[in-house]
Amino acid sequence: AEIAKADEGASRFVQRRLQSGKETEKRLALQAALRSFSDLWPDPFGNFLLQGLLDFGSAEMREELMTAVFAADVVDMTLNIHGCRVIQKALLVLDQASVCKIITELQDIEEVIPFIFDPNGNHVIQRAIQIMSNFAKSAADHGDIDAAVNLMHQIKFIIDDVAANVEQLSKHRYGCRVVQRAIEYCPDEQRDEVLMKILSCHRNLIEDQFGNYVIQQALTIGSEEIITAIVESLTEGDAIFKFSKHKYASNVVEAMLTSATAHHKEAILSAMLKDFEGTCGIVQLAKDPIANYVVKKAIDCAEGQQREKLFAVITSNRQQLSQAPYAKYVLVKLGERRPSRTSRRNKGQDTARF
Repeated sequence: AEIAKADEGASRFVQRRLQSGKETEKRLALQAALRSFSDLWPDPFGNFLLQGLLDFGSAEMREELMTAVFAADVVDMTLNIHGCRVIQKALLVLDQASVCKIITELQDIEEVIPFIFDPNGNHVIQRAIQIMSNFAKSAADHGDIDAAVNLMHQIKFIIDDVAANVEQLSKHRYGCRVVQRAIEYCPDEQRDEVLMKILSCHRNLIEDQFGNYVIQQALTIGSEEIITAIVESLTEGDAIFKFSKHKYASNVVEAMLTSATAHHKEAILSAMLKDFEGTCGIVQLAKDPIANYVVKKAIDCAEGQQREKLFAVITSNRQQLSQAPYAKYVLVKLGERRPSRTSRRNKGQDTARF
C-alpha cells in the first residue's frame, strides 16, 4: 500500500502487476489495500490500487473491496476528487446487483442537485445514469420488462431532479453534462420527460455557454416535434442572423446544418439567404468573425437549388467579400467545394464519349 502511494511511477508498477500477476499477488495486494483503505482512496496515487483491484481482481476480491467501500461511505467518496474515480470504476465493472447497491447508497442523499453541481460528484451521477440505463435496456431486450422498469425506478430520484431543474442544470458547467447523459442513455419514457422540459425552455438555452450543448444533443436525439420547435426559433423573423453571429448560438445553427433532415436544413438555409440590412444575409454573415464559420458549414451542407443559389450569391459578391478579413475564408471554402473548370471540362468530355 505504501508503494502504491509513493509516486506515479510506483503506482503504475503496482497496476501492471495487478494486470499480469498471479492470483496470490492480487490477494496480497487486496489484503494490503484493506488494511490501508482509508488512506488509499483519497490519495492521488493510492486510489489506482483500488481501481486496479476492481479491474483485475476476482469476483470474490471485488466483493471484499466493496465491503470496505460501503463501510467508508459512498457519498464521501463520490464528492472526493480521487474517491469519485473509485466509485466510477466500481459502477463500470461490477455486476448489476453490486451497482444497484451503490445506487441505493446514493438514494440516501436529500438532494441530487448539489452532487450534479459538484466537480467530482457529477461524474458519478453521469456514470450511474449510463450504467443503469444500459442494464435496463439489456433487460428489456431480453424480454424482462419488469426488471427494466425496476432498474430505471432506482435512478428515478436522479431523473426527477434533472427534469424539474433542467434549465438551471443546462446552464451549468457540470449540470449540462448530466442533462446530456440523461437524454443520451435513458429509455424512452424518462428521456422524453427530460426532452419535453428542454423544449419548454429551449429559447433560453440556445445562446447559453453550456445550454447550447444540451440543445445540440436534443437535435441529435429529439423527436420531430422538438427539432421543428428549435428550427422555428432559429428562423423566426431575423433571428438566424442574430444566432449565427453569436459565439454560442452559432454552434446550434452549425449543428442543425450538419445533422438535420433535408427539410429542416432547407428552412435554415432559406432564412440565411433572405435579404438583411439591404443585402443578402449570407453576405453579411460571411463578413462576421463568428458567422463566417456558419456560412462555411452551409457551403459544405447545402444541396440542390439552394447550393446553386448560395454559390451564386457568394460569387456575385466576390469583390466585396474579398476585401473583408473574415469573408476571405468563405471564398477559400467556396473554391474548395466548387469543381474546377478543368474538372467540369473533363466531365463534359467523358459524357461526350458515351
